[in-house]
Amino acid sequence: MRFRWNRLLELTRTGFWFMPMVMLAGACGLAILLLYVDERVDPGIKASLAWAYSGGPEGARSLLSTIAGSMITAASVTFSLASVALSLASQQYGSRVLRNFMRDRITQVLLGTFVATFIYSVLVVRTIRGSDYSGGFVPAISVTVAIALAVVSLILLIYFIHHVSASIQASQIVRVIADDLASAIPKLYPSDTGAATRSPADMVSATEHDDARTSLFIPKSGYLQTVDSDALLALAQERKFVIELLVKPGDHFVAGREVARIWGPSSIPEEVRARAVGAFLLGGERTPEQDIRYQFQQLTDVVIRALSPGINDPFTAINGIDELETGAAMLARRSRVKEMRRDGDGALRLILPTTSVGEMLEETVGHIAIYGAGDRFIMAALRRLLDTVTPDLRDEAESSTVARLREEMDRRERAKTPA
Repeated sequence: MRFRWNRLLELTRTGFWFMPMVMLAGACGLAILLLYVDERVDPGIKASLAWAYSGGPEGARSLLSTIAGSMITAASVTFSLASVALSLASQQYGSRVLRNFMRDRITQVLLGTFVATFIYSVLVVRTIRGSDYSGGFVPAISVTVAIALAVVSLILLIYFIHHVSASIQASQIVRVIADDLASAIPKLYPSDTGAATRSPADMVSATEHDDARTSLFIPKSGYLQTVDSDALLALAQERKFVIELLVKPGDHFVAGREVARIWGPSSIPEEVRARAVGAFLLGGERTPEQDIRYQFQQLTDVVIRALSPGINDPFTAINGIDELETGAAMLARRSRVKEMRRDGDGALRLILPTTSVGEMLEETVGHIAIYGAGDRFIMAALRRLLDTVTPDLRDEAESSTVARLREEMDRRERAKTPA
């Protein structure tokens, strides 16, 4: 359940639709409530309120119509500005950064405020009656609130113009991505997980009988976005077998590829297979929920694009490498996630592949070195990154990866140096 809830929460955070729809519903409720109050408050009491609207029906109707029309126009302008910002960011820094723009609460709240003020004004204006109809009715409190909402919308529009100008600056984009990375590392690599080492005894006991191995397939292609490891662990504990995952979030595979192996009974019921397959969520793109490589890849993408001849912005590239250095240091200093998960009795139930520090360095430093070999300042920043993580390496594989990257960087730099 938590797995599905987290996925739904991420979908609502990365869309422009959810917050405006919630605010629209709130505006409808507010209009109904205030109109109810207006109908039951004595006209003499409303007349004594200095802050309440005191005009006639025609003036109130004209005022609310003007507010409603202005809000639709302002919403159109806001959407246009947001589209321009998204287009610029996509061209210069890559389409992956668009997720961060779409998660921007300020833009979502501003659009929601305009839509909410519009629907509120429409609902209120329809209740205004002239003096020739049942004595007339002007919802003074509701009209006053509409004026207040219009003032708030104007203030937010002024702030949004400043916000959208600041949000497309290179340093701000890098900073937002780096903050997301810094918040993701503690979630995906909690400090109490221990070392990511496999026990040979566990592996032998889990895989010693080839005839007890059942392959698990997913009948569609795509990127593995998230894995409900808690559900797999509960299933393995319930059925008394071991599940070994062969893929991790961020991997792409085609339909029919083996994604996991079940070690235990020779025959697995179809219902159990369906439950296991349901723990894998696929999609057409990578997502950051469980994919730490995606988080690093966003920064790497910004750096590589900054080094491209079309942009040629080495200072933004160095800024991105500095943030990569911070993220790499955080990852290297944390305990590695366990590949083995056990039930309450200590029996092995789940084997999970994890992203190592060496793999992360290959995908970041290795890629950037290809494009930055001709700039000694870029290469110096990459070497500084490797120097930072070296003291926190845990095993020979990680150390050999760093050594290989240094050799490759030296070779590329020599090839770019004129004779």
